[in-house]
Amino acid sequence: MAPALFPVRVVTVVLFAALCGGCASLAPQRSALTTRVGRSDLSVAVMRTRVRDLARRFSGLIEALADDLAARSGSPHVASAMLRFKANAVPAVQSALFQPDPVAALIDTWTLLAQIEDSLPQTAVDASPELLAHAHEALVALESEVEAEWREVTGREDVTQTRDKVHAWAAAHPLTGPLVTRESTTALLASLTEVTGGGLRSTAAGLVEDTRDLTARVDLYATSLPRQARWQAELVATDALHAPTVQAALAELGRTVDLLDRVGALAANSPALIERERRAVLDAVHAERLGLQEFVNGERQAVFADVGRERQAVVDALHAERVATLQQLDGLARGWVDHAFDRLGPLVDRVFLWLTLLAVLLGVGGLLGGLLLTRAWRRAR
Repeated sequence: MAPALFPVRVVTVVLFAALCGGCASLAPQRSALTTRVGRSDLSVAVMRTRVRDLARRFSGLIEALADDLAARSGSPHVASAMLRFKANAVPAVQSALFQPDPVAALIDTWTLLAQIEDSLPQTAVDASPELLAHAHEALVALESEVEAEWREVTGREDVTQTRDKVHAWAAAHPLTGPLVTRESTTALLASLTEVTGGGLRSTAAGLVEDTRDLTARVDLYATSLPRQARWQAELVATDALHAPTVQAALAELGRTVDLLDRVGALAANSPALIERERRAVLDAVHAERLGLQEFVNGERQAVFADVGRERQAVVDALHAERVATLQQLDGLARGWVDHAFDRLGPLVDRVFLWLTLLAVLLGVGGLLGGLLLTRAWRRAR
């Protein structure tokens, strides 16, 4: 039974050695930007975890800021502007913080917050100065969190020079439309880091981290996309109400009501006709409302379907990576076992040869000893 367990033990030892070697080779990776800006004790994984947590928090804080400003202003125009603001700002912040390199994500997010601070008075035109000051303080608080992360990266407490450069760049490149059309911060990033590139090993580490980023992004989108879809639906409804055709229809509806009032005053003896006209108008309005609800529901279902497909794609990719890794480990184990047995064969043959020679020598020695004893015994007789 012991010989049967020997191959199993050999395979176990080889697998353990391979796993230990693989684990030893995966040293914490650092991006080129992190290497250039300062500290050497922060790995890409640690930085990305901290930056991705900012993506979750900043999305909620920006949404709360817009909702608070819209509610406290009491102005429909400000409410509409804040709805459009958060529908653009939340995806932009998430996109900035989910950049592959965490240092680039910090700089891009810092610049985006500075641009939002500068453009907020033009976005909420009818808001009072007190509300704008409160919103500005909230944005400054978000910016201070980014500054704290930048201090951790650079290892320097004074980041005044970097803050001045960021705000100067934001002032020189103001937001003039949707946030997705804003100018890239690549030039600003280059002036702050002076990075020239990385290596093959850092690229491979980035690919591993990108799988984690996909998982984190899907988790964040699972909570934020339904709200973003609702905001987009509200924007569609608001734009539809302000469309010229709808305004014309509402004007026609107002004239129809005036005409019905005149007919009611002139034809007081025709209540049945007036009732039929009123019901027709209400039915038309009800049909329009049902159509809008169906459109919003369809958009929501489409968003959930897209999220489900993205999640399934991520799960399939992770499963494929796991299967490929197990196959590679199995091939390595088999190769090591075959190599061990190939080295063991000549050794066994050599030991067997030496044992055979030893047995022959012992046989010859025994034969000679027997002959000598026989001759001595004959002489003694």
